[in-house]
Amino acid sequence: MKKIAYKVRNWSQYNRALVNRGNVTMWLSEDIAQCWYEKNNIATGRGRRKIYSDACIETALTLRVIFRFPLRATQGFLMGLVKLMGLELKIPHYSRLSRRAAALEIQIKRMHEQGKEPTDLVIDSTGLKIYGEGEWKMRTHGKQKRRTWRKYHVAVDPKTHEVIAMELTEANFHDSEAVPALMSGLENLGKVYGDGAYPTKRSLDAITKAGGFAIIPPRSGTCIVKKNPSPGEEQRNRLVRERRKLGGKKAWKKISGYHRRSLVETHMFRLKTILGGSLRSRTIAHQKTEARIMVKILNGMTALGMPRTETILLNP
Repeated sequence: MKKIAYKVRNWSQYNRALVNRGNVTMWLSEDIAQCWYEKNNIATGRGRRKIYSDACIETALTLRVIFRFPLRATQGFLMGLVKLMGLELKIPHYSRLSRRAAALEIQIKRMHEQGKEPTDLVIDSTGLKIYGEGEWKMRTHGKQKRRTWRKYHVAVDPKTHEVIAMELTEANFHDSEAVPALMSGLENLGKVYGDGAYPTKRSLDAITKAGGFAIIPPRSGTCIVKKNPSPGEEQRNRLVRERRKLGGKKAWKKISGYHRRSLVETHMFRLKTILGGSLRSRTIAHQKTEARIMVKILNGMTALGMPRTETILLNP
């Protein structure tokens, strides 16, 4: 068999995108000063009224995640940055950043325009470490202390590499249980690719309800449900019949395009390489905010430019 390699055809544009990822002006725009303070400063309950807007808090936390600062260093970085820019803005205290982060709503917006064609999705999950021993310590001396993780569930558009939806759960949360939350609010779905953790009734029903077409391998020994199948079970029946007709799982994966699912692995590699594979926050509410900020940052970097590769064959 001939060896396959990939060559980047838009290197100059992609190189500029890589440089711009670290440009502070991308993450701190000029108009942020106009919405730095809370305008609708109306008391809605007990406690002091808000001084800083959600946009201000999100900007500070975004810079914290990008440059991997502690909260105190984030406050100091903003103080120096505002001084260099010549802006007369007050900087929120690090304790205020911590308190506001728990209830901050981060909207994951698509950076690319969505056409009329249905959007395909690839779904999977990975772990983000909270605390525990590092890999080198584990390899040389073995496990000695408890390691804690959070499970990061994600749905990615394989065409644009953008994250469409994400959820953060406890580590013992099964992949299929997160599918209803991932599919919630999504419209105009096309094919949804997933691995062997997702052919359950709950996940397939959620995909069908959102208008998706599941490309998920059914588990070995799965029988066809003949009596009153749910919409998701009808999809699973279709998958079982297709696999039988094609003569097995290997042929089904090749013809159905199942291997496109590996693009979600690419996303998780990019996430951990660029922004790290751990969370700094200690409570689940803060961790969810931090994870959504990570996703929003990665979507912004993706919008700057991605490599356009071409397959080339090498001599055997």
